[in-house]
Amino acid sequence: MTEAIGAAVSLCLAAGYLALFWFQLGTAKNFSSLAGANGRRLLTGSTGFGLLFWTSPIFLLSVFGIASYSGVVGSTWVPSPHRVILSLFQLISSGILLTEAWASIQRIIIGFSAASVGGVTLGLLAGSFTAARVLILPTNSFLRYIPPTAFIALLIVYFGVGETYKYAVIFFGVVFFIVQMVVDVIDDMDIKHVEMGRTCDLSNTDVFRQVIVPYSTPRIFDVLRINLSAAWTFLVAAELIGADHGLGHLIAISQRFLRIDDLYVGILTFGVIGLVIDVALEFLSQRWFRWYYVSLGR
Repeated sequence: MTEAIGAAVSLCLAAGYLALFWFQLGTAKNFSSLAGANGRRLLTGSTGFGLLFWTSPIFLLSVFGIASYSGVVGSTWVPSPHRVILSLFQLISSGILLTEAWASIQRIIIGFSAASVGGVTLGLLAGSFTAARVLILPTNSFLRYIPPTAFIALLIVYFGVGETYKYAVIFFGVVFFIVQMVVDVIDDMDIKHVEMGRTCDLSNTDVFRQVIVPYSTPRIFDVLRINLSAAWTFLVAAELIGADHGLGHLIAISQRFLRIDDLYVGILTFGVIGLVIDVALEFLSQRWFRWYYVSLGR
C-alpha cells in the first residue's frame, strides 16, 4: 500500500511539474531570452517560471520515487523516498545528523576561512604588482595542477588524522584555485579605472587600496562562493579517513554496514546545506554590492 501511494504521489508530482513546464514554455515569447539578467529576474520573480525554478529539486525526487516504487531499480540498493524520509527523522530525533553536520560545518569554517584569507591576499598581490606576480604565479600554477587528494598521504604523515589534517586538506584543496581566480578577476579589470587613479596622482599603493580592491571585491566574493562548494568535496575526502564525526564519517559508516537509507540522508544533507549557503551568499552579495549588480543591469 505504501509503495502504491508513493508511486502515485511521485507520478502526480512529476506530471504536474512537466505540465507547468510545457505551459510556461508555450506562453513564453522567446524562451532563449531567459539567459542573462532578464532571465534572472524572470526566474526569481515570475509566478510560473519562479515556481519551476524553486521546485526543480522536487521534480528530480519524484523521478527518483517513480524509479524506486515501480521496481525499475532494486529497493535494497536504491531506497524509496519514504524510507529515506523515515531515516532522516530518526537521525534528526536522535541528534546524530545535527552532530555530524555541525562537525563538518566547523571544519569548513576553519579550513575555508584560512584558504580564503591566504588565497585572496596572494591573489590580490599577484594580480596587482609585477614583483609579486613573478614570485607567486609560477609556483601557484605548478601546485594547482597537482591533484589535491595527492597531498592527503603527506598531510597524514605531518599532522596525523586529527582536526589539523582535515583543515589542511580543505586549505590545500582550494587555496591555489582561489589565488588564480582572484588574479584573473584583477586582470579582467578595465585599465581605465587604474589610469583614472593615476591621473588623480594616487601612488601604486593608493591605487591598490582605493581602486583595485574595492572594484574587484564583488567578483572575489563570487570566487569564494564558487570555491566553497569545492571545499565540501575535499572535506568528504578528509573525513573518510580517521574521523569520528562529520557527514563524511556518517556516509562511510553507512556504506560499511549497508545502511543505504542513512547513506542517502547524508548525501542529501550535503545538498541541502550547499543550497542554503549558496542562496544566503547570493542574497548577501546583492545587498552588500548593490552598485555592482546595478552596473550589470540586474
